[in-house]
Amino acid sequence: MFSRRSFLALGSLAAIDARPLAAAGTPPLTFGFITDVHHGTHGKDQRGRLTPFIDAAIARKADFIIQCGDFCCAKGGLEACADFLAEWNRFPGARHHVIGNHDCDFQGKDDLLKAWGIPHRHYSFDAGPLHFVVLDRNHYLDEAGAVVSYDKGNWYPIHRQGGPGHLARVSCIDREQLDWLARDLMATEKPVVIFQHQPSGVGTHDGNWRDLNRVIDSHNAKRGRVQVAAVLSGHDHDEQIAVRHGVHHLTLTSSTFGMPFGGNTTYYDPARPPFTFIHVDPSGRELVIEAAATTYEGQDAMKPELVWVDPPRLAARRIPLDGVASC
Repeated sequence: MFSRRSFLALGSLAAIDARPLAAAGTPPLTFGFITDVHHGTHGKDQRGRLTPFIDAAIARKADFIIQCGDFCCAKGGLEACADFLAEWNRFPGARHHVIGNHDCDFQGKDDLLKAWGIPHRHYSFDAGPLHFVVLDRNHYLDEAGAVVSYDKGNWYPIHRQGGPGHLARVSCIDREQLDWLARDLMATEKPVVIFQHQPSGVGTHDGNWRDLNRVIDSHNAKRGRVQVAAVLSGHDHDEQIAVRHGVHHLTLTSSTFGMPFGGNTTYYDPARPPFTFIHVDPSGRELVIEAAATTYEGQDAMKPELVWVDPPRLAARRIPLDGVASC
């Protein structure tokens, strides 16, 4: 059974399901995870949603923090996001970024790498007992089938056109990156967690997600264990989970807004944005995702058809590390 304990900062995590750390020892790794902040989307300033997350990460002495894409939609250029990025950079430890589709609406990826201070559009790093991989799924297929990197909104015409098969042409991963991923996975013996903005194996199933999962599943099969334990994503603004061949594929809810029926945008309480902390169980055998909950902003004034029975939340989950590969 999990014990219940309250969180420190602004009640942003309404309930954390985890065994008492004092009794079990100190976890070898803790990191903060937030996704789909969407600063600048619809002209809204979302700096305030970062504050409780950064405060909590500092209080927790997290080993690192990561945002999983759609971070800042900078119509005025990344210079217009200086205050927003300064709030993010207030965390004194390692800060990691995943490129999301809307991060490429008004700038190119080179601009993002410079502003965010990350080494490449895709990269990997070790922290504690785990190996982490950051992927870039932001490519589309042109009419000739060539892979084109997202740049200044160049992928929007495909979405506007719609029609059968259009989702298979966006949110793609390039062959160079797939080959790199296969080599990167072979170079580590540690359990692996992958971060990407667009999900694979759960959610919208955009792009060539099967090609990515083929690399992951083939690697695990070669190793004879589920070395790639989890793939964590954003993009869909809603929590979803699927387990494929032992790999846990999760999308985690946006910290800013949901997209209920009819394409409407419904914002969450800005003082209680959904985010989570993830840690390795002191035994080293499980990855623990802590629960988070919030309410809708101005929910009393919402149209009845837009009020969800259950407010946005993240369930507490435990993911085995280095399990037995399944077929």
